[in-house]
Amino acid sequence: MNKRYHKGIKALLSTLVLGVLLITPAKAQFGDIGAFLEAGAKDAELLTREYLKPFPTGFGSGLNAGFTEGAAPKKILGFSIQIRPSVAVVPSTDQSFDISTLDLEKIRVAAGEDPIAPTIAGEDKAGPLLEIFDDPNDPNRNKLGEFRMPKGTGFNYVPAPIVQASIGLIKKTDVTVRYLPETNISDFGDISILGGAIKHELSQYVPGGKLLPVDISVMVGFNQITANADLNLEPVGTRDPNDPNLGSNPNPNFDDQQVKTTTNTFVVNALVGKSLPFISAYAGVGFQQATFDLDMKGDYPVKSFNPITPTQDYNVVTDPFGFSIDSESNMHLLGGFRLRLGILAIYGEATLASYFTANAGVGISFR
Repeated sequence: MNKRYHKGIKALLSTLVLGVLLITPAKAQFGDIGAFLEAGAKDAELLTREYLKPFPTGFGSGLNAGFTEGAAPKKILGFSIQIRPSVAVVPSTDQSFDISTLDLEKIRVAAGEDPIAPTIAGEDKAGPLLEIFDDPNDPNRNKLGEFRMPKGTGFNYVPAPIVQASIGLIKKTDVTVRYLPETNISDFGDISILGGAIKHELSQYVPGGKLLPVDISVMVGFNQITANADLNLEPVGTRDPNDPNLGSNPNPNFDDQQVKTTTNTFVVNALVGKSLPFISAYAGVGFQQATFDLDMKGDYPVKSFNPITPTQDYNVVTDPFGFSIDSESNMHLLGGFRLRLGILAIYGEATLASYFTANAGVGISFR
């Protein structure tokens, strides 16, 4: 293999590493959501939903991009392998939220604090100080503790590393498969990706379709991304002797705390474009959606109020909550290109939707 192809493989690996590393700015903030549980499961779920609001649409938009190299399917047994990380830009409306509008049970924003808090894609500055009370509506309420909302990452995008391979089949059809095995990312946790798409040419069914100056096709794709983050919420004080879970869980394990997430996406695109020997360009319109599932697993200490030892006791909750969020399902416009330099190919694509998404990468392509 000559130097040019060695450089191509090096570029592939470098892009993959970059795609994975783009996720790491969120690792500390993502792990901080364990602190929300100090106020109990209900309040923690509300805060987690709002803090992670950019994830469903951001990951969905990123994963739904970059499935195609052009409007025309590959020729029979034509093959390519690509690394095409995507970045979805989070709009300003999803970079912060107002805590005072949430139906919280035990939490109040501390006096003098701004109730506007960053989401995970918001500014890299601490959020407001929150106070935890046994009953916030009681004039003689008992304060259990306080914590500050975590910072945003300071990056108003959601990255999605993508590795995929495509092959041409009969009947002017090609399929694309995506795969990233379960990969540990520093002290964040792990991530894995599985997806696929099928593209079929429609021009062949149009009378005189071979004479058309462009190719027309339809593409349908799906993705599943799992990302699990390790947490570390340690107990402070002693366990409340009135803890209702004391009998069923007398010896909690605080070392196996984890946030488990799964994002499932679907996309369909109608494409039109033209392929030339060295370059292909395409545009299209489509529809996409995504579902984001989150589960808090493990044992967690939650502040309780014991009149004998106020502010020093905690209860233990196990697997405190889980929820599902649907993304903003919407229509989108897209356009892209492929530039071939021998067997090396360079790709680029942009998708205009509620989250603007840019996708680019390199690969090796035959036929």
